[in-house]
Amino acid sequence: MKIENSAMNMQYRSMQIDVEKRQESENGISTTSVSLNVRMMELTLKSENFFEDNVNAQSALMGLINGNEEMKNFLMGIEEEGMLSLKDLGYEGKPILELTPDEASALIGEGGFFSVENTAKRGADFVINGAGDDLEMLKAGRDGIIQGFEEAEKLWGGRLPDIAYETQKRTLEMIDERIGALGGNALDTAA
Repeated sequence: MKIENSAMNMQYRSMQIDVEKRQESENGISTTSVSLNVRMMELTLKSENFFEDNVNAQSALMGLINGNEEMKNFLMGIEEEGMLSLKDLGYEGKPILELTPDEASALIGEGGFFSVENTAKRGADFVINGAGDDLEMLKAGRDGIIQGFEEAEKLWGGRLPDIAYETQKRTLEMIDERIGALGGNALDTAA
C-alpha cells in the first residue's frame, strides 16, 4: 500500500454494517445481531501499515550504517508501482545510498527525519488525525501501531534495532496522551 503525505490528513467515514441471524425456537423467534464498525478496522489496518513502513525505513538505515546491501533498491529511492519508496514516507532528502555514514547517523539522530521523535510524531499524528476525538478509533489506531511493529519484527527476522523499540514506545505514549486528554483511560487501550 502506498502512503502519501495527504494520507496523514484523511478523514474516515463511519460505515456501520449490521448482520442479523435469526434462529427459531419452540418459544418463537430469537434474534442475534452482530455489528461491525468498518471505520475502526480501517484505521487499525492503516495505522499498522503506516508504522510498519516507518520502522522498516529506520531498520534499513541501520542496515546501511552497518554495511547491509539488501535494501539497495529502497535506499536508492527507486519508485516502483505498488512498492514502498522513501518519497511515500515523506522523505525528500538526499538519496540514502549517497549518504555518508555520518549523514545517515544524522538522519536517525536527534532532529533527523527518521529520529525517534520525528518518526513517532508521524505515526502518532497519523492515528490522532485519523481518529479525531473518537476514543475507540484512537484505541484501534494504537492497536494498529502495535500490529505494524510486530509485522516489522517478523519481516526483519526477530529483534529490531533499539531505535525501533524507542520509536514504538514514544508513538504509543503520544497516542496515550491524546486518549487521556479526551478523558479516556490510557491503561485500557484495547479497542
